[in-house]
Amino acid sequence: MGKMFEIGQIAVIGALTGAFIGGIVLQGGIEGALWGGLALAAVLAAAVWPLLERPTALMRAKYGAAAFLPGMLVGGSQWLSIGVVGAAVGGAASSALAAFVASRLIVRQEEQGRYIRTRFHYVWLFFGGSLVTFFALNALFVAERAAPWQTWARSIPMAVQSSIVLAFVLLGYMICIGWKKRKTETWRQARSAARRAGGALLVGGLLLIAAASMFHYDFLSVHDAARFVGPLLSYALGWILPCAVGFLFAANRHRPVLGSVLVMIGAIFVLIVGISVFPMLLLPGSGLMWAGLVTGLVMIVLAILSMIKPQSHVTIGSFLILASILSFVGAAGGLIIGGIIGLLGGALVVGWSGKQTEKQEGHSSPPASPLPPHSPTMTG
Repeated sequence: MGKMFEIGQIAVIGALTGAFIGGIVLQGGIEGALWGGLALAAVLAAAVWPLLERPTALMRAKYGAAAFLPGMLVGGSQWLSIGVVGAAVGGAASSALAAFVASRLIVRQEEQGRYIRTRFHYVWLFFGGSLVTFFALNALFVAERAAPWQTWARSIPMAVQSSIVLAFVLLGYMICIGWKKRKTETWRQARSAARRAGGALLVGGLLLIAAASMFHYDFLSVHDAARFVGPLLSYALGWILPCAVGFLFAANRHRPVLGSVLVMIGAIFVLIVGISVFPMLLLPGSGLMWAGLVTGLVMIVLAILSMIKPQSHVTIGSFLILASILSFVGAAGGLIIGGIIGLLGGALVVGWSGKQTEKQEGHSSPPASPLPPHSPTMTG
């Protein structure tokens, strides 16, 4: 049964990839998509069959198959404008990168207890990576042409741009220190533990300032830089967002992270509605219109609080459910979607079943982290 499931996963990935190649890349229409999907599904299933007894080779083959379509989207995108050749080269490069680099990184994170691969891990990477890459490519392409970025880069003083970048670097460093404080006794130890991350943030900030200065003084145009950054950023997001689910499942064993993140996503929809009516908030009789902004902010604060104080997850989750219900009163539930996602996230926070700390279980030795690193269930 397990072997058939493995072949089924790779066949699904092959069928959809082949349909895209036959129907869109080769412009074969519906007939081309059908034959392309059937052909590639059969080829991948036949290629995987001899690898069923070789776990490492099988894993690399599945990662390579899952990453081929996102690479094709990047290589054949309007950013690069090199057509079918770019799509083929991008798909091959993406498959090689996934098979020999990304697979090792994910396995290493899994061995350290930081990542959980679900049963549909490869299909999820394929669907999530392809969709995120596609939407990111188009969104960044539209955004680059929708605003006068070069004019803004010239008009804003370099001192202001540098100050903004350094402020974000400092904020990121403070967040790193707060994160490290969970596993250290003093703030001095936390600062020492966050030194490497702070150095990386500083280097990144200096690179951004250097790039901003090149835009400001017309050494480089925003359009030329976007042609390079846009595809890379889209491809990176195509990996980061789908893989974030595995990290969330792993982190959910320690704290109700999964439910909290869902609440934050729902809160964003609620805030969008609240911000959309912002010009009317100061008019007479607009009291109820404040509900969108207030409820959205409350949901975000409670979601963060649920991760800081996991032992109070039932109480905080109950308030999250209440806030999600109230979002339907003045913010239409964040276009309904936000309220539903918030309710689901609040329910996950209430039902979170992460173990208590060793100290609470009666052990005298202090734990290395606030909650133990392992949990019998994937969702906590």
